[in-house]
Amino acid sequence: MTENRSSVRGVRRVLLIVAVLALAAETYLVAGRVVGVPRVPMTPDSILVDGLGKGHRISQTFLLRAGGFHGVRISVSASDASMQGEVALALYEVERDLDGGVVDGQQRFLFRNGFPLRVVTGEPTFLFRFPEIDASAGRSYRLDVWIPEPRPEHDVSLWAIEGRWSEGGSLFVNGQSAYAELVFETLATRGTVWARLRHQFGGAALAALLFLAAGAHVALFVGVRALVTLSAGEA
Repeated sequence: MTENRSSVRGVRRVLLIVAVLALAAETYLVAGRVVGVPRVPMTPDSILVDGLGKGHRISQTFLLRAGGFHGVRISVSASDASMQGEVALALYEVERDLDGGVVDGQQRFLFRNGFPLRVVTGEPTFLFRFPEIDASAGRSYRLDVWIPEPRPEHDVSLWAIEGRWSEGGSLFVNGQSAYAELVFETLATRGTVWARLRHQFGGAALAALLFLAAGAHVALFVGVRALVTLSAGEA
């Protein structure tokens, strides 16, 4: 009998550990994990794509799987932070293709804005904000960066990295595709599972859903524990 009780206690400990680990994993997946928001990080292998001062138009396409798209962060480099002039950024919705989007195909203009060159290059990264696009999930976009009044003496570049890093992403220079992507980060209000659930169900409905999920977890744990105790008693 003592041996059976010890075995039951051991199984209960294992079940408790499994339950805690499962709860932690679910919390990470639902609350903290970012999904569908493309990002290309800066690495030691990053390179500079120049030509903005010469009038080149640099573009980056990407596929977004999150709703509430409202910003793109890029990494800009300049030899002189006191340069005069303006940098223009524009966002388009484009058709998705196997090459990471298109430049000259079907597109829909969304937003455009100009910023002083010294502002864009004053920090390691620059955030291009625009009004939130509610239904952005599942759509492809293209960000264009150029200097409307180019000055060849301006040495302004964008950080990039060779290869494919984001889903449906590609870098273009003057419409010509390159096997690379810009170092960039997209921002979306519904970039996590938790944010999507909160948007979909709202406050009261989401609270009820969480209560039901917690109840189901407790019922499962109690049921398994009871079965273990019953099996030990029969033995």
